[in-house]
Amino acid sequence: MRGVLLLLVALGLAGAQSPRWAGEPEYRTFPGVPTAAGPTLDKSYGLVYPAQGEFRGTVLFVPGFLGGATNFDALARRLVLAAPGWEVWAWDRRSNGLEDRRGFEAADPWAYYQQYRLPEFPFLKDWGLRVHLGDLQHLVEQARARGPVVLAGHSLGASLAALFALYRPEQLSGLILLDGSANLLSLSEEQYHGGADTPFGHTPGLDALNAGQAPPYISLLGLDPRGLAQAEAQAFMAAQSPGADAPHGWVPWRASRIAAALYRVDDRYQPFPAFSVSVGQAVGREGFNLLGFLFGNLTYTVRGPRGKRVEWQDTGEATDPLEFLRLYANPSTGFSEWFFPYRLTLDIRAWQVAMPELKPRTLPYPVLALGAGRGLLPRAGDFAGLSRVFPGSGFDVRILPGLTHLDLLTGRNGPAVGPIAQYLQAVRP
Repeated sequence: MRGVLLLLVALGLAGAQSPRWAGEPEYRTFPGVPTAAGPTLDKSYGLVYPAQGEFRGTVLFVPGFLGGATNFDALARRLVLAAPGWEVWAWDRRSNGLEDRRGFEAADPWAYYQQYRLPEFPFLKDWGLRVHLGDLQHLVEQARARGPVVLAGHSLGASLAALFALYRPEQLSGLILLDGSANLLSLSEEQYHGGADTPFGHTPGLDALNAGQAPPYISLLGLDPRGLAQAEAQAFMAAQSPGADAPHGWVPWRASRIAAALYRVDDRYQPFPAFSVSVGQAVGREGFNLLGFLFGNLTYTVRGPRGKRVEWQDTGEATDPLEFLRLYANPSTGFSEWFFPYRLTLDIRAWQVAMPELKPRTLPYPVLALGAGRGLLPRAGDFAGLSRVFPGSGFDVRILPGLTHLDLLTGRNGPAVGPIAQYLQAVRP
């Protein structure tokens, strides 16, 4: 009974939503830069949310580290109503074509991805910054055929969007950075080639990657294709039956599906700010998360249920837990990019080495930079480095208080929608 009451509370709080478009976006394929992978895989993808009213332009969203197109679903559905005439494209980088998403059509997606065998995909070592900027150019050119294009990136996607503004500034009519910046993380030329020492040990550089001594995709602390696929399967199944018992193996204690899925990402329990969202709290026995202490964050872990199982409570925080689960995965695309190319992380962090032709420049349009008060860039001063990348450009820097890194995109009241819609009103045709 307690679990049913908690679920009813969650549904009641979820009703306080800002208006959003209720249609189905088109999942579209775009041509990509030719590589050794071949024409079948040299493509990228995107969710297209149609403009409401007379067409004015396109906002093209770029996801961050390990992010997929549905990162922007909650934001896009609200934005097309708040900014009439603007179409929204949410980009899926070319790696989405490598994902085996057939498991979401299976009777038991969790069981399907438990048996998921990791492929090698050696060509991924070549999918770096130059390839992705070329892919992005194909999208921008296609969108520009109809009207102005504003590029908007989140987290590491903000870095990629900013670098495109250096690469082809004349093709854009605006630039929006969401809790990310051009130099969010950096590597020296020596670290770029030889690797770097981190709290997790030594991370390989380009030389090791090209020599086949490092995986071509991100593989760290469960952030590998198998782990990301299983996380999406859990969210997908929890969205279908949030109050059902979580299958064996999801968590080491008995829990509802919604509790087992959200425990992994909620800011109370997630020690890494880049992967946290505020969606409520578990009802169970808690302890301190030692990994969080190592990184200076006070986070908790769940030790087990107070009653028969661990439940989940929507406490009215920024993001609606059920909406978050619903947007996490579908048969076409999802919240994660399973095969995130390791080369892309190296190139973005050392972009002046990877693509020396990219030079600081003044942009002919202002930059809107939104930080999350509990995210990666919680203070206006954290965006100060933009003036070195875009000297003489105009900047509108705003910090949205109380939000985590992901709340900025998924918040139930669309916290970023208002500032973005206001910015779009001033874009010249």
